[in-house]
Amino acid sequence: MSIKDKFVSREIDFTTGPILRRILVFGLPILIGSIFQQLYNIVDSIVVGNYVGTEALAAVGNASTISFCLVGITIGLTGGSSVAVAQLVGAKQNDYIKKAISTAFIFCVIVAAVLMLIGIGLARPIMGWVRVPEELMHDSVLYMSIYVGGSLFLMTYNFFSSVLRALGDSFTPLIFLIIATVLNIIGDLFFVVVCGLGVAGVAIATVIAQAISAILCAIYCYRKMDYFRFKKGEFVFYRPLFKDIVRLSVPSAIQFATGSLGFVFVQGLINSFGTAYIAAYTTTSRLEGFAHLPMECFTQALAVFVGQNIGARNIPRIKTALLRVIIALCSICLVIALLVYTIGPEMISIFVGEGGDEVIAIGSQFLRIWAPFTLIFALMNCFNSVLRGAGDSLFVMLSSFLDIGVRTLSAYFLILVVGMDYYGIAYAMMIGWSASMIEVGIRYFTGKWKTKAISAVGGGQAASD
Repeated sequence: MSIKDKFVSREIDFTTGPILRRILVFGLPILIGSIFQQLYNIVDSIVVGNYVGTEALAAVGNASTISFCLVGITIGLTGGSSVAVAQLVGAKQNDYIKKAISTAFIFCVIVAAVLMLIGIGLARPIMGWVRVPEELMHDSVLYMSIYVGGSLFLMTYNFFSSVLRALGDSFTPLIFLIIATVLNIIGDLFFVVVCGLGVAGVAIATVIAQAISAILCAIYCYRKMDYFRFKKGEFVFYRPLFKDIVRLSVPSAIQFATGSLGFVFVQGLINSFGTAYIAAYTTTSRLEGFAHLPMECFTQALAVFVGQNIGARNIPRIKTALLRVIIALCSICLVIALLVYTIGPEMISIFVGEGGDEVIAIGSQFLRIWAPFTLIFALMNCFNSVLRGAGDSLFVMLSSFLDIGVRTLSAYFLILVVGMDYYGIAYAMMIGWSASMIEVGIRYFTGKWKTKAISAVGGGQAASD
């Protein structure tokens, strides 16, 4: 029996069978894939920090934050589109699935192309707007221009992988992500260490890896999945479904964009502290992303679970799944806190070369403040996943606005008014998460999310409890 047969022998039907086991089986490839996705960022940082220098590491951190503000929009679109597909799968509306895929893909390509042109054309003005130090300006602009220039490939991979997950297959996207990560590591070492291209080499390696992964994923979908094999006249832009796709995906895209924009505002605040603090924030952000992976594994799986079950009108199953996921995440958050308090400095030291003691000290203190509040982050994402999977995307977007708005305002208030210095950013994160968690928690308990399914599966009708 192959690995795939053991874990994901076919698309998973979340509407029947043991709840937590199905979520774990579906979520495990997502977790492994997310680990490899983080390795993208971590390897970039390690190679740049050790072979180019602290300034280059800070430049990549700046450029990555700003680039994701644009790229995140397409990630939101592809994720929102997959919710529509998941609901159609749960409702057994097979006739609409192909139309949803073709319509969403056309929409995502157009948006991604426009954002790519904007990112390349406005890279330098944007860097000036967020007060990037002059010594980091050239490398920051260079990295952003190359990375955003390849964003169509990233959108393509995310689209196909998101739809595959909506169909219940989380294993196949993992394979192509592993391939991309290995290629990215090889590319980093070749372009940076061998060719000496510095920051540009890291960006080039990432784009090449994403392009190969996207192409391979598209070929697989065409050859193996009937839903992606379009006959003449089937690849259409279907307006009735487009309205639902926009309703589900645009709020998700805006959520990603505003989330990234909030980080850009905070990045401007961090830049005022100097290169050591920028580098420390870059490393802690990488570690935070890694620590959040188990939570995202569960919550991404939960969103697909909810999507299929809202389509099948099975609300009690959704409520049971939410409770079990929350219990699992409590244990994970405890482990994260223990790791931070025991080996936090050692983890940060991986990213910096000699003379990085200041960066290690700053980053370690930041993580110690951040770690206890990961449970709030986990609860917020659990409720968000239920709402997103149910199709209540507009409210999820509003909760994101609240999180980012409160977090950003709190950061500026704590640092500029209270005088809490750099570490006020960690407390601001906790305040933003708490506000959003309370909001989405209240929304969940009102039950209004039960009527947000797309029209093809009976959206607007009251679901049975």
